[in-house]
Amino acid sequence: MDYQVKLDVFEGPLDLLLFFIKRDEINIHNIPIAYITEEFLDYIHMARKMDIQLAGEFLEMAVMLIRIKTKMLLPDQDQDEEEDIEDPRNELVDMLMEYKKYKKVSELLEDLEEKSGQHFTVQLDDHTEQDYDPDLFLSDVNLMELGTVFKELLQNMSEPSIYEVEKIELTTDDQQLHIIEKMGERSRISFTEITEELDNKIEVVVTFLALLELVKMDDYVVKQDELFEEIHLEKRKQGEEIGAKA
Repeated sequence: MDYQVKLDVFEGPLDLLLFFIKRDEINIHNIPIAYITEEFLDYIHMARKMDIQLAGEFLEMAVMLIRIKTKMLLPDQDQDEEEDIEDPRNELVDMLMEYKKYKKVSELLEDLEEKSGQHFTVQLDDHTEQDYDPDLFLSDVNLMELGTVFKELLQNMSEPSIYEVEKIELTTDDQQLHIIEKMGERSRISFTEITEELDNKIEVVVTFLALLELVKMDDYVVKQDELFEEIHLEKRKQGEEIGAKA
C-alpha cells in the first residue's frame, strides 16, 4: 500500500517552531527543548528525503537547539548555587516573540492590501498641480507603523449598545480644522491626543485621512522619536526640507 505524505513548506525556522508550539499548545515561555529539537530535526530529515531545499538558517537553528538542549542537560558547575542561572532558552524565546509580533503585522498588511483592491483611488484633476513628493512626505514613518496605529484605533473603539442607522456629517476639512485647533500654538501633537475624543469608526477613518491631507500641504510632518514610541504630527519648521528627519 502506498502512502502520500504532505509536507508543509515554512518561511523560515522560526515559522516552523511557532507551528509546533501552536499545534501542540506549548507555553512559549516554557518550551520543552528536547521535544522541540526532536520535532525540528525530524522535519529537516523529512525535507531532505523529499528533495526539498532548506535554507542554511534551518541548519543554524538546528545547531542552536542542540546547543540549548546540551546546556540544559549539563548545568554549569561553576555557577554559585545562590546565583540565578540564566535559562538557556531565553534567547530562543526572545527570537520567537519578536518574529511572532512582526508576522502578525505582516498578516495585517496583507489583509489591508487585499481589501484595498475593493476600493477606487481618488484621481487628480488634469489641471491640479502635484507639488509634493509622495515618497518623501511620510519618510519618518513607514507603512507598517501607520497600519498598526490604524488597527489599534479601530480595535479600541467601544461597540455601541444600541445599533441605529445614522448618517454622520463629517468631512476631512472639518477634521483638519479640528486637529489644527487642538494643536493650537504648540509645535507638535500626538496621535493619541488627536483621537482621544473620537466616538466612532467613521470619525477615526475621516480623521486619519485628514492627517494625511495636512501632511500633503507641506506645513506639517509626521515623526516618531524612537522605534515603537508615540507618533506625532509636527508643524514643519521654516526652511526645513521635505523628508528631513528630526
